[in-house]
Amino acid sequence: DTQQPTDTLTTTDTSDTQQPTDTRDATPPDLTPDVTPPQVVSTNPADGANNVALPLTITITFNEPLDPFKVAAETFKLLDVNGVGVPGTPTLSTDGLTVTWKPTTNDQSYATPYTIEVSGLVTDLAGNRIDNPLHFSFTTANYPNQDAYRDLAIKYAPTVKSSVELTGAGQPQVPTKLDADGDWNLANNKDWLVQQATSLVPAVYFTVAETRTHYFIHYMLYFPWVNRTGASEHANGTVVYMVTVEKARGATVERPVALHTWFREGTSEENFAFLTTESGIVRSGDDAKDWYAQAELAQDSLFPGGHFTAWVTATNHYACVWGQSVGNYCQWGSTVENGNTLVFAYTNGSPTPYAKENNAWPKTMSDIAGSPESLGYALIPALTSLWPRRFEKGVAAIFDATTLLGPYVPDAGRTVGAGLALPSKFLQPIASAGSSFGRPIWTIGYNPGTGMASDPPKERFAAGELGIDPAWYVWERHHSTVRDNSLVEFNESTGLGYSVDYCFNGVAGIDRRTVDLACQQ
Repeated sequence: DTQQPTDTLTTTDTSDTQQPTDTRDATPPDLTPDVTPPQVVSTNPADGANNVALPLTITITFNEPLDPFKVAAETFKLLDVNGVGVPGTPTLSTDGLTVTWKPTTNDQSYATPYTIEVSGLVTDLAGNRIDNPLHFSFTTANYPNQDAYRDLAIKYAPTVKSSVELTGAGQPQVPTKLDADGDWNLANNKDWLVQQATSLVPAVYFTVAETRTHYFIHYMLYFPWVNRTGASEHANGTVVYMVTVEKARGATVERPVALHTWFREGTSEENFAFLTTESGIVRSGDDAKDWYAQAELAQDSLFPGGHFTAWVTATNHYACVWGQSVGNYCQWGSTVENGNTLVFAYTNGSPTPYAKENNAWPKTMSDIAGSPESLGYALIPALTSLWPRRFEKGVAAIFDATTLLGPYVPDAGRTVGAGLALPSKFLQPIASAGSSFGRPIWTIGYNPGTGMASDPPKERFAAGELGIDPAWYVWERHHSTVRDNSLVEFNESTGLGYSVDYCFNGVAGIDRRTVDLACQQ
């Protein structure tokens, strides 16, 4: 018999030798509480940013997620220059890191500072509050489409003749930049000029307002030190000239028709008016004084080549017109004709530095190397350079903190500039200066100290009207309700007459250039 092999299955019992796998995390949990407050990583606009475009969209990014219930209109605010909140809504990104704030309406002002405020109630997800309320400031961009206005300011830019004292060392009677010393602290400009300066960049500031029928161009000349004696001496002085230009209409070409000057003398503010014969403001056969003007001149005499010649007198810094005598202020004669005079003109935007020669300031053009006919000056738009800084007041700032124009009250029936509250005088560091302060363009007024036969009653003009509402100023000064001249109310159907309705007035916050058909012709 043959025996068959038997299949056998052998098994191994491993129940006592195989260990189960432990998949639990052996690292102990982090039980350290989160006590660190959230931090701002970035803001857009950045703190201190300029030329921020409108309409506004503001973003604030944090380093950790925020509690969404603490993101509200009460905790994220935009404040205007008066500290008043601008209506708007903040929203939180899905990751909790970024807050986006948008205004309810897009009516924020151009060339104006704003401040972002983040409340101390804002927390992260652990409930940690930010250390302190946070503030970030920025300035919005200037009004758009300003090139045409700059071209106008260039077209009628003045030649400036500044008289200098005949005797004594003197200081430079040169219109220059407010930040000539490299900063916007007007408290030290006079000392810098006397103790450190060796050269100056001549400069003239300008603004342009436009109505349906006319342009109004202001030119402001700034002097760090009006070199007088006694109580009349003061720092940071200004004089202002305004050219009124009639627009081209029908057979009439664009032309300058009036020149007004402004200067401050102690507590008084004087305005002189010079009118062209061609303007028709002074009726044929009438005297200029009949229409509250100092003189009537042919256009080619007042604006030769389209440019008037400003004359700033020595010592007193009166705003006069070259060759024209006005009372006790602008005394034209041999003293002026033969005296020391510096000449400045706009030359294609290339200013020529006025520098010391042999450690002394030149008093005449012949004292300057090469004996040039004039030195070029910079033409600076005030809406871009100075207007955004209009609330910088106090010690080591631009404006005096104790003097305020406003709220501005226009004449009955007018609303232009209503409620504007603005610093009215540049900082005055000379304690003995009394009330002789320089003013910016938008607060120049009419408050004559001694009446002249050609002066209209001063109560007819609101303080600041010449700068804020120049069209109304010209109308009020030279229009008559009992006698006819060329200043008649604007007729919209014919396009003739004189309009007091603005197409653009940056100081008053008016820009109707795209919505008023009469402004587009």
